[in-house]
Parts: sequence; structure tokens; C-alpha cells
Amino acid sequence: EGILEYVMRRSVSIYPLYAFSLLPAVVMAKFADKVPSISVLVAQSFLVQAWCPSWTEHALQSHCWFLSAMVVYWLLFKPLARCLQNLTLLTTVFCMLCLFFLPWLVVLVPALADQPVLWYKGHSWGETGSWLDLAVVFLKFHPACYLHVFVLGMLLAKLRLLLDAKAKASAHPGTFCLPMEFLAPLGYLGLGLVFSLPSLKPLAYKLSARLSVLLPLQAAVLLGLAGLPSMPISRVADLASRFNFLENYSYAVYVFQFICYSLWPATGEVILPLFLVFCVSIAVIMAILVQKHVQNWWGKHPRARIGVPFVLSALLVGVALLPNFEQNPDLPASVQYDARFMDVRVQIADVEGSSEMGRLMNPSFAVQNDQVVIVARRHLMDESRHNGWYNGSAAVVVDQTWHSQILMGSAPLDMEAWNRWPAGGAAPFSAELTPWYWLVNEDRHHWSHLCVQETYDETNNTLLRHVVTGPEDAKIFTYQGNTTVAFSSLPPLGEEGCAAGEQVTQMYIASDVHIEGTADDVGHRLECGETDIPEKNWIPFVHGDELHFIYQPVPHDVVMAHPDGSCKQAYSTNFAPLLRLKRTYPKLVIRGSGQAIFISDTEATPSLPKPHYLAMMHMKENEKSETYAHFAYRFSANPPFNILQVSSQLPLLTAAPMEKAGAAFAFVSGLSVVNRTVAISYGAGDRDSRALVMTLDRLDEFFDMNASGISASLSSI
Repeated sequence: EGILEYVMRRSVSIYPLYAFSLLPAVVMAKFADKVPSISVLVAQSFLVQAWCPSWTEHALQSHCWFLSAMVVYWLLFKPLARCLQNLTLLTTVFCMLCLFFLPWLVVLVPALADQPVLWYKGHSWGETGSWLDLAVVFLKFHPACYLHVFVLGMLLAKLRLLLDAKAKASAHPGTFCLPMEFLAPLGYLGLGLVFSLPSLKPLAYKLSARLSVLLPLQAAVLLGLAGLPSMPISRVADLASRFNFLENYSYAVYVFQFICYSLWPATGEVILPLFLVFCVSIAVIMAILVQKHVQNWWGKHPRARIGVPFVLSALLVGVALLPNFEQNPDLPASVQYDARFMDVRVQIADVEGSSEMGRLMNPSFAVQNDQVVIVARRHLMDESRHNGWYNGSAAVVVDQTWHSQILMGSAPLDMEAWNRWPAGGAAPFSAELTPWYWLVNEDRHHWSHLCVQETYDETNNTLLRHVVTGPEDAKIFTYQGNTTVAFSSLPPLGEEGCAAGEQVTQMYIASDVHIEGTADDVGHRLECGETDIPEKNWIPFVHGDELHFIYQPVPHDVVMAHPDGSCKQAYSTNFAPLLRLKRTYPKLVIRGSGQAIFISDTEATPSLPKPHYLAMMHMKENEKSETYAHFAYRFSANPPFNILQVSSQLPLLTAAPMEKAGAAFAFVSGLSVVNRTVAISYGAGDRDSRALVMTLDRLDEFFDMNASGISASLSSI
């Protein structure tokens, strides 16, 4: 048979059940709004998802990536077999030693280049925005990176035949039996020690072990179990053969394990014995009811099976193109409070097409002439547990990963619709946002490899790692005619890593931002913050030609800043009602939100008929609280920028988080005022981008001051 016929014959063992599994997988992804792009769906229908690094980690059933590599190896099998058929015993052993050495290049090359051997840790699952991300995905999944394993398997078979010929020609063939008896037990012992003793852990083990630095031990196991053709199998192999019946179900377990995990009632809280029973039960059902029948059909219809990948592609793409299920059905698209006041979902969308990488939240926008420029945060949280090490001792490692990215875009603004917006008019803009992949740090490296916060709990021997993959909540505004973005982020990893105690959130600024990504944007740390305590929620505003940030509302500290990140404290004042509130509730946390906007409209602000700045603040019961109360406040139009008034609480819609148990919350992220229309943008929970829209005079009614200059609702907290 030819090469293609050979590949199609071999494919009966993997493709039919894999193709069937994609059907429930795509339906489940559709319900979760996590369907991959059309290119990924088509690629994995033809089993080529591992060939392109930008596809692999986004594919349905992504753990089945190695099936994509198997097709390549089957194509190469016959040519490789011809190359290896005449090898001598010495040449075979030499080639095997070379392949044993090959995976160690992933350790040696960085070391010789004076680079950290753990360089790959800068990558997070699904990220492809930098060369490092692409390199890690390539090494983890590409068929070229595992060809040496396949070739070693062929060499191992060749070695077995050559050793068998030696045994037959030997005067004492029985002398070959004893080594074969011990090969598999010694291989298993070596693997057990490597996985049990920290001192034997390979360097860069998460990548090097994946690329098979343990090949010698694995080869010993395989050769010991296979034995020599002319001799009895070893006792270990004989014992293992009693479980051969499991081979009828093992592939179904492999294919359906993550579908089972998704169907498990409490994902993330798996009781392992029960889950294994559930997973094996599903696998047995699939093997009996599906696998046997689809494999039989595949084997009997050599012509028809050629069309299966095309039909599968059409089915997957068809499901992907169906209208999405309504996101956040528990939250209304809009709420009309009165003729001048409404709450509405902001019309923004991720240009990458689905929420596979997370939901959009915490939007911020600014109006520039007849355009609106928008930023929002894309967020997804996952948690994984695995065995690892802490200070040389075994520990349970919990990785809590926040997949975070800032997206941005622009759209034409319908000014008439903007003016009618508070009365329930149509949305004045609709925009598609693109990930800010062109944001770089001062070293001109992509903004994705950040410091990791680690906390060790001695009571249960657990290391909690808080991993954030990119920048967080952004505020967009105009400074000196240029689009400027302030954002918070964990510090980017430097060449020497992160200094002890400085793995905390900091504030950054990027000026002259290129919304369309035509050039790199450089983020600079705002230097007047502390490096060993979290810095966030600074409020940017422009006074004359000078850029300022409100560092905190109590006391009302104002710093003067520059686009290069340099800054200094300029003013500090106190607002007596807030001071009294803090004295009464010392654990109360008061921080800023969004931007500050200059207001000079005495007719629309009768409760403060003079020029002033409008800003937002939020309060929470204590540092650990995850619910917020939001207030507007006004401060003077000139230095020292002292607070003048605080509003009553704003009625934001709250939502429970999707990814963990917790109370419903909302968080203000932006403020825009144009033509007496006020838009207070916010995120409901971690999943919905919304805006509180009202007229300026309607907002003024929230400043129903008592004699002390503070709203009655605030004084009653």
C-alpha cells in the first residue's frame, strides 16, 4: 500500500472517535460562548491544529493535540523505515544516544546564552501575542518537536530485532533473559524516583520532561515489556498482559476526559475516585455504543471517509455561526429609571469573536471630536492544582491565573444619539475592540510576562500563586491632544526577575497611544507610588497643560505627572465629612474610580453653581470585602483641588462573579461628560460592560447636600 493508504488505514484507530467527540465539545463551547475561531475549527477537523502555534491552545479538545502529530509521523513512517532498515547494532545504539541527548538542548541553549532556564514561564495558556509565547507553544505541541520520540520508538524496535538475532546466534541465549526481566522494573523505579525526589528533578522540568529528557527510562520500560521475539515475555509483562482488556476503553478515556470534567457537577471541586468512576463509565459507554460502530464504518468506506473532515468542518463552523446565546441573561440590556436617567449595556465586542479568552468588563471611553475611543478589560480566571515544591520541600501548588488583557478601539459617534441617550435613545456608538498587543514595557518587551505573587500556607502545606497574564483596568483620556491610557498591572519581569516584596500592582501610563496598533506603545511606571504596596485606582485629570492624578480621596492627595512616568506629590487636603466617616469606621476603604472631568455649567449644576471637577470614588467595608458602594464627588477647579461635595450612592446593577462563589458587585471604571450627557461606565460582576447614563442636571440631584456638605445617604453609613 502507498503512504496515503497506510495513513488512512492507521487513522481508523484515532480519527472516528475524535471526530465524534468534537460534536458535543462544540455544542458545550457554544453554550459557554467559547467557540474557537473558524480557522481553528477547520484546522482541527483535518487534524492539523498542532501545526500552527496560534491555533493549538484554542482548539476544542485541545488535549488531543498529539493526534495531529501522529498523522505526520505516519506519513513519515515508510520513508524512515527504509532509512533505518540496514542499521547495525552499534549504529542503532549511537542514534538512540543522540536522540536521548536532543531534549536537553532546551536546557543547554538558554544556559549557554546566559538566559534563565525557566524562560518558558513567561507564557500563559492561550497567549500568542509575543515571540516567547509562540516559541513555548511550538515546543510544547508542534509535531517537529516530538519527531525524535517517534524515531526513537522505531530505533527501539530495530534494537529489539538486532538483540534477538544476537540471542539466537549465542551459545547461551538464556543470558539475555535476565536483563530483560529487570529492564522494565528498573525503568519504572527510575521514573518513580525522579517524580518523588526533588534532588532528581530535571532542570526546566515542565518543558524538558515534556520533550522527553526521561526517554532512557521510558525506553527501558518499553523494551522490557516487549521482550525479545524469540524468548518468553518477562514476569512484569505477563502480569501487565492481564489488563490488556482495558485497551478497548483507554482511548475513549483519553478523548472524553475533559468533556467529563466539564459535565462534572462541581467543576474545580473533583472528588477523584468518583470522577474516575464517572469518566471510565462514560468511556465504556462511548466505546461500546460509538467507537466500535464508527471505526467499522471508517474501515469499510475508504472513499466516503475522505469527505468526513469536510463534513465535520461544515458542522463545526455551522454551530459557530449560530446566533450566540444571550450573555448575562440575569442582567437586563437596559433599565430606564426616568426620562433623564437609564442604565444600559455598552455596545462593544471582542474582535477575536468569542469569550473563549474571557468576558469584557470595566470599560472606559473618551470622546474626541466625532469619534469615541474605548478601552475595556478582558478577563478570565482559572485555577489549577498540582504537586510541586516550595523551598526544597514537596507542596501542593495552587495556580490562580487571571487571564487579563486590555482591548481598545474607536468608532464614529452619533452626537444626536448621544444627546438622546439618557432618555432611552439608541446607543450612540458600537465598537469592536482589539487586544492591545502592541503595548510594551520600557525594555521594549511585550507586556505579558509579569511578576507572580506567592503566598505559602504552612498549615496545609499549600503554595498559592496569583498569576496575572497582562495589564488590568485602563482609563482613557486626552492629554495635550494625544490619546493617553493609565492602567494598573503587576510589574513586568526584568532580566533578574522581581525584587522580593515588589510583586504588587503598580500604576502605569502610556501616552500618544496608537488605537489602531500602527506602532508600539510604551508603558511607564508612575514613579511616585510605593513599590512594595499595591498601587491602583488613581484618577487622572488635566488642569491647563498639566497632567495630575488623584492618588487617594482621603486625604485628597494630588500628584503631578508626566508621560515618562515621573511624578511628584503636589497637594494634599482633607474633607471633614469623609475624615469623620473614617474615624467612625477605621477599616473602611475609600479609593478613586475612573477619570475626573472638568465641569463649567452652572445652569445644569445648581447645587454647585461654579466650575469644578467631577470624579468618582468607591468604598468597601474592609480590604477583604469584594462589594463596593460608588459615589460621585466634586472638587475645586483650581489648586489645591480640595473636595467640595460627595453624592449619594449611585444605583449600579450588580452581578455575581461567574468564575467563583461570591457576592454580587459592580465596579466603576470610567467617566465621560459631553453636551450635558454623563456616562459612568462600569463592570457588573466580572462579565458585563455597562454604563449609567443621565443628564448632567439629573446627576446634580444626587448631590442633595445637608448642612455639612455631604449627602444624607453617605452620612448614614
